[in-house]
Amino acid sequence: MLNLSSLFTIYCNDREVSHTFFSLCEQWNYPDFKVRMVVPNCEPSCRRSNLVESVPRYLKWLYYRNADGPRDCTEKFFLRDLNNFDAIYLWPNTSIETFRKVKQQRKPIFLERINCYTKQAKFIIDDASSRLGIAPQHKITADMIQQEEEEISLADFIFCPSPDVKKSFMGAGVPEHKLILTSYGWSPKRFPNFSLDKALSDTITVIFVGSVCVRKGAHLLLRAWEKAGIKGRLLLCGSMEPAIAETCSSILARSDVIHRDYTSDIALAYREADFFAFPSLEEGSPLVTYEAMANGLPVLTSPMGAGSIARDGKDGIIVSPYDEEALVTGLQQLAGCAELRLRMSDSALERAQEFTWEKVARRRAELVLERLKPG
Repeated sequence: MLNLSSLFTIYCNDREVSHTFFSLCEQWNYPDFKVRMVVPNCEPSCRRSNLVESVPRYLKWLYYRNADGPRDCTEKFFLRDLNNFDAIYLWPNTSIETFRKVKQQRKPIFLERINCYTKQAKFIIDDASSRLGIAPQHKITADMIQQEEEEISLADFIFCPSPDVKKSFMGAGVPEHKLILTSYGWSPKRFPNFSLDKALSDTITVIFVGSVCVRKGAHLLLRAWEKAGIKGRLLLCGSMEPAIAETCSSILARSDVIHRDYTSDIALAYREADFFAFPSLEEGSPLVTYEAMANGLPVLTSPMGAGSIARDGKDGIIVSPYDEEALVTGLQQLAGCAELRLRMSDSALERAQEFTWEKVARRRAELVLERLKPG
């Protein structure tokens, strides 16, 4: 049996990145493969027999006064008993000092990369900002890029949740034998009242879910929507970056463009929609695409937005995000043909069933065991 210790240095609340961490690791309790999850603290709903909260609950107030306090405490706890484990699984926000100490223990290191190679991500967002004539909105620094390069050199294996993520690391010169192509997934429990039933309407609803920002191509979708001339509405669900509000103000003012800064019931929002549009410029493997398909929505997306799940011509239409004509045509095709939407909806829904977290986690475990076979 393989015993693995995983480190996640951010409060675990089963949302955003911690949702990905928790959804993968909580499944890893098989006869041949078990994991310990080490976190600073977590929501009560996340507590499991194999999840360890390293910050004493009665001292949280003390540790959280210092921004690095929870991480420092968690890493110290994590490093105490590495000899009891066969391999190590490190997540973003781990200090480089901890990487070095783990390496000294000669334990195989599996590294999670939730996005593309950082230097490439910076280039993509800088380029997009330049095209818009604005200053880049990201917070990527030279130190972050340098740390990632050392992390990569210390890691034995790197999980790449989509083909484009793997491609970005290969482009940076990372040996292919280190790169493990995998995926992310979705949780059926997030959609307990799932139904394909939708009120009949003579207007089309297109939905975008996620941060309404330059990185996710929101401006490209808005421009394509304006040119597509569709009888319907574009529904944007997510907090809006000031750059989008400023550069796309006239389109956002249209009566057929609706922005919801906060959506308490994302399942209801998906049920309102006829298809999902997401021309993202830089991603890891966006959970919103998995969830949209799990809700039976065809997708109009970019290669980055497709992640490891969406297939062009089957579950939707995949186009280059900067190909405005292709985006406009994709919007028009999906809006104008109910038969096409139905066919792609059926395909998307069927495809999504292979990407529940339970199945994704089992495949991940098999990949780990395969890499650690003797000889």
